[in-house]
Amino acid sequence: MEIHRLQEKGGKEKKEGDPSSFDELKFHVRHLLLQQEVEPLPKLRVVDTVQRLGVAYHFDDEISAILNSVSTGRQDVDRMDDVRLMTLSFRLLRQNNYPVSQVLLRSLKDGSGNFKKMLQKDTQGLLSLYEASHLAFEGEYLLDEARVFSTEALRGLIMPSMHPHLRSSVDNALAVPLHWAAPRLQARWFINHYTRESRADLLLLHFAKLDFNNVQKLQQQELSRITPWWRNANLNESVPFARDRLMECFYFATGVAPEPSLEACPEVVAITFALIVLLDDIYGTLDELVMFTDAIERWEASASEQLPEYMKAIYLTIVSTSNEVAEQVLRQEGCDARFLLKKAWHDLCKAFLMEAKWHYSNYKPTLHEYLENGWIPVSGPLMLIHAFPMIEKKGVVTPNSIRQLESYPKLVQMVSKIFRLCNDSATHSEELKRGDAPSSIAIYMSENRATEHDARKAMRDLTMETWKMVNQDAFSNCRFPLPFANACVNMARIAHCIYRGGDGISAPYDDRRLEIKELFLEPFKVEN
Repeated sequence: MEIHRLQEKGGKEKKEGDPSSFDELKFHVRHLLLQQEVEPLPKLRVVDTVQRLGVAYHFDDEISAILNSVSTGRQDVDRMDDVRLMTLSFRLLRQNNYPVSQVLLRSLKDGSGNFKKMLQKDTQGLLSLYEASHLAFEGEYLLDEARVFSTEALRGLIMPSMHPHLRSSVDNALAVPLHWAAPRLQARWFINHYTRESRADLLLLHFAKLDFNNVQKLQQQELSRITPWWRNANLNESVPFARDRLMECFYFATGVAPEPSLEACPEVVAITFALIVLLDDIYGTLDELVMFTDAIERWEASASEQLPEYMKAIYLTIVSTSNEVAEQVLRQEGCDARFLLKKAWHDLCKAFLMEAKWHYSNYKPTLHEYLENGWIPVSGPLMLIHAFPMIEKKGVVTPNSIRQLESYPKLVQMVSKIFRLCNDSATHSEELKRGDAPSSIAIYMSENRATEHDARKAMRDLTMETWKMVNQDAFSNCRFPLPFANACVNMARIAHCIYRGGDGISAPYDDRRLEIKELFLEPFKVEN
């Protein structure tokens, strides 16, 4: 919110001693987007670059105008034989909610139904095809084939002789496809990458660095507001054995809502997630879990009297924090969201309880049973429900929209399933050593007498299929306004990032610590 005020007030946009004002740089980027004489591909490349640099939210109207013209003139694209034009058009149109069919890419195949041989040596074209293929809906087999083909072809092209800048692009894409990458993490990486681009627009690059630093300052302010609150809650004194992961939870929360205009949302989501992490650690005997779940259902301060001493503080903090969110919604929107927030916490505790009952009774759930329950205790629904009133504009949060959320729409369920599968992929080995409840990987191995390698591949395939449902629900059949749909998709993205290579919440390792440092503590150096 503050960044928008900076842009509106003349004379206050200069940052870090830069002689060019923020507005002047912004005008230059707008000019790049509005050039009328430019052919479709260069114009789409500018849109793609602006989005990757993380500054597209400044130019929603200009980008919409470009995509509208591409969408209405798509027959011209259909006749083009340029793989980058076709694939970039497809990806940008689909991820921005324009109706577009996989048929747009059919000319990439030859008469035998195979991808044309000339594609196998076109690294940039393969990269563009690879990124587009991850926007697939269910049943879009051409895109499935494109993903397999482009992945194998790109891996085959990686050689010592490949230019380092191009190799960096390929490695980054194969590690996490653009559509699965958290926007702020991607922006940080791409700004560094674009710096080494021989044809980089230096003013656009300058603008992106300034904007990244501005947003970083806003996020530092958000963090400075929630840190004292967390310390004053003093929960670590009540449960000293539990994890204190406020910073990692804030990292996750800013992945869900990265836009600076949504600054209230990451604060609420970070606190909610930090409470969930503590709650996950303090669960004791089965009887204590039943008591805690019953107390959550009652949702009143007096219910804490029945709880063990170590559970009282977190119970009271959960109730008071969510009630405070509900009171804010009531003041601003005139809607009572308290039942919705209470229900989300109760559903989480019931799902935790189900896992505990399985564990204590030595019951081995089927993979279907595990996943039917598992998308709730991973905490995605609870965080998204707390995010919803913080994201949407006035008038969107209504009794009807609250009722829709009570039943957990498909989009919420599917992104939470991806969250679950990412978590399992990262934590399976350690949980196996500790003797914790089995993960989806362990259950698949048991049910199919499979190796861990095969089980992990099956879960990756399931993740891919789930992403197709997310894509369709978010970009074609969405029942919710765009800001909430984006938050849902972003949750799946940040789950991929935080659990890539290990558990970035329970045991953050060097890569995650570096990302946190670069996102929140280290601004870009901007030349005077």
